[in-house]
Amino acid sequence: MGLVNRSVASNAGGAINPNRLYVTYRASAAARAPKSIDKSVSATRVVDFGVQGGQGSRLLNLAPGTNSATAMATLRENPDVLAVSPTHYRSLSANPVDVVNDPLSDPVDQWYLYITKTNGTGGAWATTHGMPTIAVAIIDTGVDFTNTDLTIDYEESVVNGVTSTTAPSPSATGAAQDTNGHGTNVAGLAVAIANNGSGFAGVGYSTHLQAYRIFPQATSQSDCQEADTGDEAQAVRDAVAHGASVINISLGAGASSGSDDAEQAAVEFAIASNVSVVAANGNEFGQDSDGNQSDFPAAYPGVIAVGASAVTDDNIGASYSAITGETAASYSNSGPTLLAPGGDSTGQSDNDLLHWIEGYSTTTANFAADQCSDSGGVCRVLFNGTSQATPQVSGTIALILAKHGGAGSLTPAAISAILTSTADSIGLSATRQGAGRLDAAAAVAHP
Repeated sequence: MGLVNRSVASNAGGAINPNRLYVTYRASAAARAPKSIDKSVSATRVVDFGVQGGQGSRLLNLAPGTNSATAMATLRENPDVLAVSPTHYRSLSANPVDVVNDPLSDPVDQWYLYITKTNGTGGAWATTHGMPTIAVAIIDTGVDFTNTDLTIDYEESVVNGVTSTTAPSPSATGAAQDTNGHGTNVAGLAVAIANNGSGFAGVGYSTHLQAYRIFPQATSQSDCQEADTGDEAQAVRDAVAHGASVINISLGAGASSGSDDAEQAAVEFAIASNVSVVAANGNEFGQDSDGNQSDFPAAYPGVIAVGASAVTDDNIGASYSAITGETAASYSNSGPTLLAPGGDSTGQSDNDLLHWIEGYSTTTANFAADQCSDSGGVCRVLFNGTSQATPQVSGTIALILAKHGGAGSLTPAAISAILTSTADSIGLSATRQGAGRLDAAAAVAHP
């Protein structure tokens, strides 16, 4: 087996975008306010979210070189404007990855499906494996459309306020085609097709997928792009409009970056629309104070914040049955709603698969170290991160909804209560483990 090493950004994001503002305005002024708002700062591009909850909201792109502080001051002088804030950047919530061209699905390669009781005797799949009328929206770096293990209902890219959509097809020409690999990995963990004799199985493997690319395309120089929270907010709202039941956000920035008005409003809108929002809790534990609390957007009320667990085993290269212990991953932030397996390797040379989360990557990576392909167009990858824990919870939510009758059958609050009341304690404080580690079988069995 050949081995390719690469690094993926953890949570270094959070900086303010100096060229983008989120504006809320009075609903009573909806007919006149947008024009005066845009004109006052010479906005070069605008995305309007309409009126909700008694107020309108709008994203403005400023011309390069515009002083954002001056623009904000100008907007605040407008009597129709209620609030103005900048947008932020968010980064992927994953740690280093290895790539090899040998896709497998068994108690070694997908050990995490056994410890969460998704697969195996008495597992969640004995009751349900989802249904195609339920969709999980992955807001990330996109998805590899050449991967036949992913059933994609809708795709969209939203980058710097520019939206593009094309009909999903088994080609690398879609608007949301993944040139990084992170989004494909996350999507596969949540909903990759099973029982087709190929590759890996996602937790909700009969569930459909919506793919949203909010990160700029990776380049030959770097795969560590950042996403603007305004684009994230638009993708969240579009996912709701296109009927997503679950929104997976495996990205974020530390608490010190501050909350973001556009991001928070979009999350609140999704939850109020009966759509569960699941987000990575962050990978900074032990690095700085950010590791003591959830990243944004995981920190917003109502979001299911997913931390990462890790296992120890009795020998190298062992199968699931050799696991001897479980704890929170060394990098996983405190303050999660619950944990799911995220792995915790000792480094790129760690060859114990129980220390990794294994799944898919993309066949169209632009960064040379990420490039990977084989005759079937499937890439095998090894990741660590709360990014990988998060889609396992999203896939489980799809199973819970299928058990209870389908899309919209339970509120996000009810789903969160099921997940937390059925989670397995792994003997840690609530600060580190939240309610415990995901138990998919118990969650699905819950009345």
